[in-house]
Formats: sequence, C-alpha cells, structure tokens
Amino acid sequence: MTRDRVVVVGAGVAGVAVARALARSFDVTVLERAEVGGGATGVSAGLIAPTLFYGDLPAVARFANRAVRAVDGAGAFSFTERPRIDVVSRAEVADARRRARELADEGFPVAYLEREAVERRFGRLDLSRFAGAVCYEDTGWVDPYTYAVTLAELAEDGGVRVETGVRVSGLVVDGGSVAGVETDDGRHEADAIVLAAGWRTPELMPGDTALPVRPYRTQCLVLEPDPPLDEDVPLGRVSGEGLYFRPEHSGRILVGGGAHECRNPEAASRRPDEAFTDSVATIVPRLFDGVDGAGLVTGWAGFDAATPDARPLIGRIPGGPENLLVATGFNGLGVMIGPIAGPIVREHLGGSSAPFPTDPFAPDRFGDVATTFDLRSTSDV
Repeated sequence: MTRDRVVVVGAGVAGVAVARALARSFDVTVLERAEVGGGATGVSAGLIAPTLFYGDLPAVARFANRAVRAVDGAGAFSFTERPRIDVVSRAEVADARRRARELADEGFPVAYLEREAVERRFGRLDLSRFAGAVCYEDTGWVDPYTYAVTLAELAEDGGVRVETGVRVSGLVVDGGSVAGVETDDGRHEADAIVLAAGWRTPELMPGDTALPVRPYRTQCLVLEPDPPLDEDVPLGRVSGEGLYFRPEHSGRILVGGGAHECRNPEAASRRPDEAFTDSVATIVPRLFDGVDGAGLVTGWAGFDAATPDARPLIGRIPGGPENLLVATGFNGLGVMIGPIAGPIVREHLGGSSAPFPTDPFAPDRFGDVATTFDLRSTSDV
C-alpha cells in the first residue's frame, strides 16, 4: 500500500519531532536549508522548564516533561536534571506564593522558598537583594543541537528521510491544495506540508495568506567565573532584569535573555551587543557569592519567531489550503515545548487525538490576523 506523502520544512526540534510522530502512518521527508538543529534550535540555551511556562495547561507541561526524559540516553543525548529558581522581589512575593501553591495543588514539585532557605540550599547564590524564590524541581537543560540530531536519528530509524542543505523557495499549489514544495534542487511532491521553519515560515505562505508571527532577537553569553561554580547551582531567572542563567558541567555559566524587534534577521549581527554584555557583567557578580568577576568565553545572538501571546501556532492555517499546516512561533521555547507539535499535527492529519488540549495553539485563535504586535519576552515569565 502507498502512504500519503508529508513534507516537513525545517529540522529544528519541532520539525523533527513532527516527522518522528508521523513516521508510522506517512511517508515523511524533512527538508532543511542548513543542518539539523542549525536554526533557532542550535542557538538556544536548551532550558527545559515546561511547568514554569505551561503550568496553566498541566497536561501540556506533563507531556513536554515526559518527552525529553523519554529520549535521555538515546545516542549521544542526555538530559541534565537541575532545579530552577525564579527569584522575586518583596513586591512579587504574594503572586509567587500563589503560583507555587496552585502548581503544587496540580501535583507539580513546586514550592516557594524564603531567601534564607534558598541560600542554605544553593550555597553560592547571594539573594540579599531579593525576598525569596519559586523553586521548580522538575526542570533541567539539554544541549539543544544534540537533542535535535538525536530526534532526527530516531525519526530516520522509523523511516523518515532527512535532507539537509535543501532550500525551499516556495509551495506548489494546485486547485486550492498544496501539492509539493519547490527547492533549489527541484520539486518535492506532497499530499500534506508542515511548515516548521521558524521566523522564515511566513515567507513560505501561499498568496496573501498571513501569519501572526514576527522575528525577534535574543542573546546569550557563556562566562567563566573564578572560582568555577559548583555542581549544585540551579537554573534561574533574575527578577526584573529579563535575564536567565544556567550552569554548565565545566563550572561555567550561560546567561541569556531579552527579546528585541528584528525586522531583518538575515542582516542582523550574530554577536551580543555591548549593552547586554555590560548588564550581564554587572549582575552576575552580585548574584553569586565569591565571584568578583567572570571572563567571557563566548557569546551569540539568535533569532526566533514570536506570536502575540508567546505561544506557538500549530495546525491548519485559517484561509489557507486544507493540507497545509504550520508549527512555528515557539518564542524561544522550541527545544522545551517543540515535541508537542508531533501529536497536534498527527491529530490534524487524521491520527489519534493529542493527549492534551490543542486549542491554545490553534493558528486561528487570534481572529483577524495581525503581523504587528508587542513582543512578550519569555525571559520575564
């Protein structure tokens, strides 16, 4: 029997997760213009904290937490379990206590800790400027490139073809349906297409079909404190600064954050700007006891796709061809939440229902499509 052909455009975590989810029922090809994990995935921080960002959708958070742990140990991939603290000011304590209580009532390992309790547990932290922190115990991090490559290898084991170095230039539309994609190497026929090309996705939409997606720029630095950080340093967010941090196994620390409008990512710098670097250099010594300075190891700027409510668009496009789907607009959380795209796309293509509510990700949830909107930084969540 022949199987319907599905082309997935984009080989970040979301794209290869979709391909893997469809492999049993469809003839799937993934087309990637660069390399697997070479776009927004590869320049992300690799944070895994679904309970923090999707605690209001408990089934989504649980699915995403299980998804990354299910791959731990496959190939070269590993998941590093580490608590995350979101430090808060005195003005934020009431909201922080309420959030921790609600998540705990849902069964998540979350609690509010006073400043002294945080400092006792994580000895190198200095929270003298803060009141306390919400502590999440089901968080951690991954190497995002290795994660994407491992998911792609697992998809290939299931029969998916992954082709890299293939630039998709447009869609083939026939009688109101998409029939394939045009690439620099020729046409790929398809019975359904899933666009998972990040901020480039709107460029591939047919005709005047619009998406509420826009590109934005974030930045990361890797610092080498002296002395190196201990193994018990948690992930964290600096209240009011729009910055997050996570340790590395080497004793270094990655610091990232911000969300800045970027109308032309192709021409924008891939290096962190001076203001961001100066901000990090000021904050890190204040946050970690005994760290008077930290040498800069490396840094980069990345580009991702934002939506009006900072949640992705996954599913069919309102007003677009029936067999065209998107999985985009992950707002910097594609490594963390990208795997949810697999069950949603599979459901849209006639497979089993996703094990969580999908309406919060429906591309038509905004009504009239607006491509200009204020950015909401997930670094501040």
